[in-house]
Parts: sequence; structure tokens; C-alpha cells
Amino acid sequence: MRLLPTSVLGRFFLSTFLWLPAAFAFWYFVAQVLLMPAVWISQWLLNLMHPGLIENVEGLARELFFVTGLTIDVPGAPAGAVGQAVISVNALVYSWNLPVLLALLFAADERFFTYWRLVIAYIGLMPLHVWGISFDVLKTLALDSGSEIRSELAFQTWHLEVIGLGYQFGFLMLPVIGAATLWIAMNRRFILILLERPAFAPLRASSPGKDKEI
Repeated sequence: MRLLPTSVLGRFFLSTFLWLPAAFAFWYFVAQVLLMPAVWISQWLLNLMHPGLIENVEGLARELFFVTGLTIDVPGAPAGAVGQAVISVNALVYSWNLPVLLALLFAADERFFTYWRLVIAYIGLMPLHVWGISFDVLKTLALDSGSEIRSELAFQTWHLEVIGLGYQFGFLMLPVIGAATLWIAMNRRFILILLERPAFAPLRASSPGKDKEI
């Protein structure tokens, strides 16, 4: 009785399933460090769009606080008292594709695994994480805040539509598209093996007697 799958595809699925818990555990505990560059780039891009928009970013990856330069009225405070608008973002919801991609890379045949591919995976997914974090902040400011903030940022109707679409795309589609695209791009020969097709078709050479494969 065989407990392990005999096909390459079966072994790949089993290996991926076994690698996923370890990859997710590693990602969860070091996410603060892994996502730091994406958070910095998001802050830079938001300030590039509206100078002085983000003054500081505090908290952990699963609960980031973007401290803005926008002032809002504080309910119950003395007349004339204002506070700063603070946007809460859970960056993990945009970066879960990283442990998935790591598990897929580790599960691939060792002939196609290199540590450089891990670096490429991390760098390749970073723009998608920046997209998700940035649009989450913009969505909160444009759609979840009051008209006072929207008018201060001079958001128009088409701005709100673009922000809404960008947020949905970054939340629902980019994590899956990014991990799948990078893995396929880095493992095209391995995919051919999974499909049980030769990576290179044999060449045929003519001879006076008969054709020979070389």
C-alpha cells in the first residue's frame, strides 16, 4: 500500500500542502520586517500625490496607522479643538500571496529551485503590496471619511470611482494574479514536467537510410 503519490504532480501538491503552514507561520511573525519597504514606498507615493498627506506610519504590519496631516473635528471636544485623521490598514490582507508563492517555490523539484528565486518573488510582489496598501488608505479617505476630508483633498467624482476600482482590484485580484504569474514565469520547465511533456522536443536528422533522432 502506497501512502505517497507516485506522479510528479501528486508529489508537488503534497509538498505544497506541507510547506504552506511553515511559510504562513514564517510570514506572519516577520511580516513587520518584510512589509517595511512596501510601507515606506506607499507613504512616499501618497505624499507625492498630495504633499504632507502622511506624516508618519506607526504600528505593526497587521495593524498599521497612517497618521495624516489632515485635521478633523473631535466630537465632544472643546470648541475649536481639532485632531489628526489616522487611517488604520491591515497590510497582511494584501501580502498573503508571499507565503503561498514561497511554498510553491519550495515544493518545486530541487533541480529548479534556487534562493535567488525567493529574492525575485519578494521583490516581484512588492509593487502589488504597495498598490493594496496605498489604495486602502485612499479608499478610507475618499469613501469612508466625511465630505470635509474629500473637499480638502479636492477629490472629484471620477477620482472616487478610480479609487474604488483600484481598491477592489488590489484586494480581490492582485494577490492571486501576482503569485500565479511569478510562479509560472519562474517554473515554465517544471510546468512542462507536471504536464508530462518534454521540455525540449527531439530533433530529427535525415540520413540516406532512415531518419534518426538526435
